[in-house]
Amino acid sequence: MPKVLFYAGTAFCFFVALISGAVALNDGAVSVREWWAIAAALLAGLAIAALFLRMAALLAARNLFAALMAVLFVAAAMAALAGLLLLQWRIADGRFAEVQVAARMALGFFVSLALLSLRPYFNIQASRFLSALVLLPLPLFLVMLGQAMFARVYLSVVALIFFSIAVHCVRHRHLFLEMTNLRELLDPRGDHRPLAFDS
Repeated sequence: MPKVLFYAGTAFCFFVALISGAVALNDGAVSVREWWAIAAALLAGLAIAALFLRMAALLAARNLFAALMAVLFVAAAMAALAGLLLLQWRIADGRFAEVQVAARMALGFFVSLALLSLRPYFNIQASRFLSALVLLPLPLFLVMLGQAMFARVYLSVVALIFFSIAVHCVRHRHLFLEMTNLRELLDPRGDHRPLAFDS
């Protein structure tokens, strides 16, 4: 993974955590119409998607099905983000507010599924706290569909998850920046001294 993309993705994870926390405290929806804000949101989405895809690639050695689901849900989340930003940019009419709410819900759903599909990666490579934390967005999202007051809780959990992911990426940057061999992926906490037949 290129260093620029890794550091941009990590910085944008911090940025998404900050924005999610601010929106959760503000209790309001954020709407962007300026071209530079839409470009920044797309760039942030692409950089974070690249981090998630690298995590899926690292996961593929242990759990191919979860890695394929992660790739699928990350692509769906990026498509939902692009659709939401296109709606906000082109449709300024108040009559289409329900369409924008539906697009936000689709984005939240696919981000929740992407985080859930990456749980086996976090279970292997990250702390138990982060591994347990990625279980929360999908149930909270489903509760939020029935009770809108849970939106603040959902955004707070997403903010905490993205902050934890950014910290994880900084702590384990060697997994993202360096080539890893299969033995390291299959046994991340083990002893990796060369065996007699490795020479």
